[in-house]
Amino acid sequence: MKNRFSIAVIFLLVLSTSAVFAQENMDDFLKNQPIIDMHFHITKGYEDNEVYNQRKVDIDSARIDWVIDDYNKNNVVLVVGGGTLKYAEMYVETDSLFWAGLVFPCMKTVEQDEPCDKEFFNESELREIYKTGKLKSLGESMFNYYGIPPTDKRLEPYWKIAEEFNIPIGIHADTGPRPERVNKEERPNYNPTFANPELLKPILEKHPNLKIYLMHYGGGYSEQSLELMKLYPQIYCEISAVSMFAPKEVWEPNLKKLFNEGLGDRLMFASDYFGTVRKHIEIIYNIDWLTDKQKRDIYYNNASRFLNLSESKIKEHRNKIN
Repeated sequence: MKNRFSIAVIFLLVLSTSAVFAQENMDDFLKNQPIIDMHFHITKGYEDNEVYNQRKVDIDSARIDWVIDDYNKNNVVLVVGGGTLKYAEMYVETDSLFWAGLVFPCMKTVEQDEPCDKEFFNESELREIYKTGKLKSLGESMFNYYGIPPTDKRLEPYWKIAEEFNIPIGIHADTGPRPERVNKEERPNYNPTFANPELLKPILEKHPNLKIYLMHYGGGYSEQSLELMKLYPQIYCEISAVSMFAPKEVWEPNLKKLFNEGLGDRLMFASDYFGTVRKHIEIIYNIDWLTDKQKRDIYYNNASRFLNLSESKIKEHRNKIN
């Protein structure tokens, strides 16, 4: 019994030492490594969120303050996120860290989308919003949660303006939660089939220059995402949420297929869920078959290319963390 106890103690010590060593290795790897987060939800602050509610009296400012600190601690130099007009503008006015845009459509029944004064903008309204250059992205797309396909005529102005202004669009491209797990009061018409990337083909035929990135690659619509990426070289992807919540046995084979098909240079880093940036960084770092160069490309280089960042902006990002 004593020997068994000793072996167990040694085993736990080895595990503990290995974890510390692995953490030190990752921290060392991340030194001077800028990161771009391609998926952040811009929302109001919540009074009951104990992570940040004691930071400032104004709860919206408190949330932004915590988010900026968290990103700075994790070498994130640029964040692409979406929200309603009020909060998208608030975030870009607060800090240059954020590259923000509209979630589309917003939903008046969803608390996270407050204030959703207008669920759909028309073409002239969108042109007025985006012509200033203050907002620079669109997404996350929520038409599947709203219960309509991407070909719905109310979405046509978004595709048109995005192509006209060369705006990157984040498309929810995973099956997502099962319908019975979705809050029916908030999203009564939720339909996961509308997130199938194949449904984007008519949109891309009409607007062939749309700059799209598919969110949550690795999940239910991976094959469809892969086929669409083969057809359109400007389409990229990210593996947020799926890589954190789904078993590795589910998403890793799909990720390997992406690289085997020669499309690994279109994979970008993203976090999606509030406060999970560190976890998602660890997920990428711990994919043992990726080379160091591929990991660095995912963290920053692929997104910088997708976003057409200038050499001066890239230099600024690298200097920011040195």
